[in-house]
Amino acid sequence: MHNFFNRLTCDGKNSALPSEANFFEKLIGSWSIEYIDCETLKVLKGEWHFSWILDGMAIQDVILLPGYEYGTTLRIYNPGTNAWDIAYGYTGKIMRFEANKVDNKIVLTNTEDERRKWVFVEIADQSFHWQDVMVQDDGSWQVNYDLHARRI
Repeated sequence: MHNFFNRLTCDGKNSALPSEANFFEKLIGSWSIEYIDCETLKVLKGEWHFSWILDGMAIQDVILLPGYEYGTTLRIYNPGTNAWDIAYGYTGKIMRFEANKVDNKIVLTNTEDERRKWVFVEIADQSFHWQDVMVQDDGSWQVNYDLHARRI
C-alpha cells in the first residue's frame, strides 16, 4: 500500500497547470471544520484533508464528519474547458460538479442541477469558509450548509 500512496500523491502542482486555474492551492493541507446545518442549526465537528495527486494535475480531499458522513472529492483540471471536473463520493452517492473562479469565489456547479452550488466564499492562509447553496428563482442564494475551517 505504501507504494500506492507514494504514486498517488505529489508535492505540488504540475507546471502544465495554468496559474490562473490554480485557485484550489491554498486548500492543500489539513483543516479542522465546523459544519452547520442552516435549517436545524446542528453543528458537526470534523476534519478535511487536501492533497495534490496524479502528478500535480488533480487534487483529492477526504472529509471526516464522525457520525454523519465520510467522503472524498476528486478535482481534475480540464484544459479543454479551463475548468475543474469534480466528483464527490460518499456511501451510496456520487455527485458531479464543474468548478470555476467567479470574482473572489470558487463556485462548484452541480452538473445534474445547476441551481445547486458549493461555494468557497473565502479562502485565507489559515482559514476558509464554504457553503452549500441553492439558487432560488429570483437569483438569490439559499444557504443550506455553512462550513468554517481552520488550518491544523
